[in-house]
Amino acid sequence: METDRRPANGAAAANDASTVQGSVLAEAAALRTVLRFHALMGISEYPLTPALKQGGGGFEAIGPVVIPSAVVQPGQAPVSFPTARGQQKKGTVADQWRVLRESIEACRLCGLAADRLGMVCGSGPLQASLLVVGDYSAQETGFSTAALFGGDEETMLWNMMRAIGLSAADVYVTNLVKCCPSPNSIPTEESTRCCRVHLLREIDLVRPRVILAMGEAAARALIGRQESVVRLRGRFHPLGPGGGQGSPVQVMVTFHPRYLARHPDMKKAAWQDLQMIQRAVRGS
Repeated sequence: METDRRPANGAAAANDASTVQGSVLAEAAALRTVLRFHALMGISEYPLTPALKQGGGGFEAIGPVVIPSAVVQPGQAPVSFPTARGQQKKGTVADQWRVLRESIEACRLCGLAADRLGMVCGSGPLQASLLVVGDYSAQETGFSTAALFGGDEETMLWNMMRAIGLSAADVYVTNLVKCCPSPNSIPTEESTRCCRVHLLREIDLVRPRVILAMGEAAARALIGRQESVVRLRGRFHPLGPGGGQGSPVQVMVTFHPRYLARHPDMKKAAWQDLQMIQRAVRGS
C-alpha cells in the first residue's frame, strides 16, 4: 500500500510545484510591467521611506531600488511635459498608454483577479476635457471590454452626456475598479484601494480639465473624503492625495446611474451637477 501511494504523492508534489512556479512567473511578469511603466514615467528610483523600513523586514540595507531609464524606439519622438508633481514623463504617449494597459491586464493585487470576467479599461479621446469615473463595470450576461458601466447604466450615462451637449468624442470614461466582477459580486475596499494607482495614471495621461466622479467609491478615491454623495455633490473639489499637489483639475461628485435608476427623484439634483460640468468644460 505504501509503494502505491508514493507515485501519487510525487505527482501531487510536482503539480504543487508547477502551480507555485506559475504563480511566481505571473507575479514577476506583473512586476516587470509595472517597472516598465514607472521607467516610462521617468521614475528612476524608489526612496526608502520610514513606512517601507517598518514593513520591509531587512530592506534597511538595500537603499533605493534603481530601474533602467526609458528606451525610445527609433523613429519615435519622445514627449516630455510636467506632471502635476513637477516631474517629467518620458517616452512616447503611445508607449505610456500601452504600458498602462499591460499593467492593468497583468494586475493581481486583489482578490478580484481570481474570478473576474475580464478587464475593462477606459475609453475615449486621450485629451478629453471631461473625464468620467464610475465604480466598476457591472455585466450580468456575457462580457464585453467595451461595456464601461454595463447595461442600462451605460445608456443613462450617455443620455446624461448628450443632455449637456457632449458625445463620445468629447468624453473619456473609465472606472475606479478595472476588473469586471462576476455577476452579483461587488468589489471590496481592498479592490478600490489597489486600483486607485491605475486610475491616477489614467488621469495623468488624459490631463482633463474636469473630472466627474459618479458614486461614493469614485468620489472617495479622487478627493480623499468619506462623506456621502449627497454631502459632496453640487460643488467642485480639488483632486485629492496622490493626484498631484496644486493640480488644476477639479472634481464634481454626482450620483451613479445605478443609483439614479433606483432613485429617480434624485435626477433633478444630478441635472444641476451636470449643468455645472457643462459650464466648466466650456470654460465659463
